Amino acid sequence: MKKNSEKVFIYLKDKITNGEWKEDERITPEIALANELEVSRNSVREAIEKMVGLGILEKMKGKGTFVKKRDCGLSFNEFLRDSIILKSDYLEILEFRKGFEIRNVELFIENAAVEDFSELQECYENMLKTKEDGERFSYYDAMFHNTIAKGTKNSIIIKISEILSNLMIQHQKSLNDILGYQKGVDEHKLILDAIKAKDKELAVLYCKRHVERTAKDVRQVI
Repeated sequence: MKKNSEKVFIYLKDKITNGEWKEDERITPEIALANELEVSRNSVREAIEKMVGLGILEKMKGKGTFVKKRDCGLSFNEFLRDSIILKSDYLEILEFRKGFEIRNVELFIENAAVEDFSELQECYENMLKTKEDGERFSYYDAMFHNTIAKGTKNSIIIKISEILSNLMIQHQKSLNDILGYQKGVDEHKLILDAIKAKDKELAVLYCKRHVERTAKDVRQVI
């Protein structure tokens, strides 16, 4: 059974692909979508964030969310998603993430702004608050890694991270439901503290251990 955010995602995609919402057109507001689809506003927000990450929608502060013009960025995202990542299984994605996220941590420490550090802290605190809510915890887990990617200030890294996170959220929730959430909480705290201390070597070590441990757990479950 699809979770509500996935249902919203499909609904949004259909509205755009069938031409009902055209380029540069503002989409239905979040509250109205939540009422129309009988889902929570959080589910709508999560689906919209996925669309934003894929370069399909664009948020404009104070104005709303708009269908983005098709450009090379969108083409890149579609190619990456359809030709590469969707053909990979969860373990292959984790294998890719090991090298990918280690470099992201290094670049975050080099390039992140003060507000990126604050946002990373907020993501971790939200993980703590939602340990009993698997869906929300997995979402904030993904946002933690996306915030690191965003702090690299590299547009290609950011796009790849968004797509990876969208693919992994449900996988991660299923794994956490079986094995628990505490390991993830503890490991993200170690990564966060090392990043805040701007200790590249330690941050890289903890990030590598986190991805390797996740892959090991997946193999055990399989």
